[in-house]
Amino acid sequence: VRVRLLDEPQSKPFPNRAMRRKAVNRRILLPLLIISFMIITDSFVMPSSKSPPKERKSKDGSSIDGDGKIHLFSFGVIADVQWADADDGYNYAKTVKRCYRGAFQVLENAVDWWNLQHSEDQPLAFIAQLGDLIDGQNEKLQQSDSAMKLALDQLDRAPCPSINIIGNHELYNFNRKDLSSASWLKDGDREYYSFSPAEGWKVIILDPYQISLIGHAAEDDRRQEAIQIMARENKNVHSDGRDGDWLVGMEGDARRFVPYNGGYGKAQLSWFQSELDKASAAGERVIICSHVILHPLACGGTTMAWDYEEALNMINDNDCVAAVLCGHDHKGKYYEDENGVHHCTFISPLNKGEEGHAYGMISIHKDNTMEIRGPKIDDFLPNMQERPAIECHAKSDCGESQPGDYELLRFKLRTSTTSASARAVSRY
Repeated sequence: VRVRLLDEPQSKPFPNRAMRRKAVNRRILLPLLIISFMIITDSFVMPSSKSPPKERKSKDGSSIDGDGKIHLFSFGVIADVQWADADDGYNYAKTVKRCYRGAFQVLENAVDWWNLQHSEDQPLAFIAQLGDLIDGQNEKLQQSDSAMKLALDQLDRAPCPSINIIGNHELYNFNRKDLSSASWLKDGDREYYSFSPAEGWKVIILDPYQISLIGHAAEDDRRQEAIQIMARENKNVHSDGRDGDWLVGMEGDARRFVPYNGGYGKAQLSWFQSELDKASAAGERVIICSHVILHPLACGGTTMAWDYEEALNMINDNDCVAAVLCGHDHKGKYYEDENGVHHCTFISPLNKGEEGHAYGMISIHKDNTMEIRGPKIDDFLPNMQERPAIECHAKSDCGESQPGDYELLRFKLRTSTTSASARAVSRY
């Protein structure tokens, strides 16, 4: 019994099985040949949910991110990891718990998260590690070198290099001579410099312990200047930087004159002014990174640099500064000043340990906005009335939480309107 093919004309039956097989083969092979030709000529793309999207570019070559914004550059941020292989403890006032081992787990989680966020359309240019990577306890435990190595090994897993800033806990573990030969710093002895992460932008790294009771050799002029400042501003502090009841009778901004803060010093501030003037003249925007804080309303009022007022006046005299990023105050804070500069003080991983998410990233866009992302923003930059509302973004649409999910804050950046020559005239 012969079985007729469904599309075979009844009036023209196949005389034999061989001819029937040839006809079937033609009907199967022809579509396959067409598909093969389309694949070879790149006119056919097999859909796949796992295929990464191709990088999108604007007319000037800038990357366009998933939200359709023209992306200029992004970088990771973490502050005051302060890890030690030690049991949990408390701050100097015995009021805040410190999760020393848990902070290391947060650093490890941060690197994992940065690797997930790093993408073709929004690559991370660097990690801003804002100081105090290890805790002062490591010096007492004789673990300074090993603790630092373990922390730096974690940062080496990140998809980009880290910019490491000197904090007071680095100086509890190492002196300036040690730091001057450290491979993870640019200079060590005078750790202030600038670089450009993208056209039209400059990042300025400040060293808030150039004038300090800690880290310098006894005969160093910078330490001698710190002793003179303390003798004038806070007689409670012993010249060794350890003894004394530091805050007795101290009120207001004067509470900043304690050994765990420091000063930028005249030499660095002169360089800082020059960097801001050059940025203004070139039409560049500036992001400032400093361990110690530059604005009293961006912290609890005791963790500003000794000479923060001089630095702040320079910022206010130049309209090129977009944001100031700091650590040091473990509770964190956010303040937008009257000139539209965003002062962001980031929360320490010590506070919650491995239960927290005190890390994130910052993206700068061509539409004059700055985005701060993190897996949990309230663990990274504290919730305050002045802070923008949180937006939630998921990596997938399935409704389930994914490791790469994030929350987002959007900040409008002030525009640079005053020419460098006009500012120069206004100062005289």
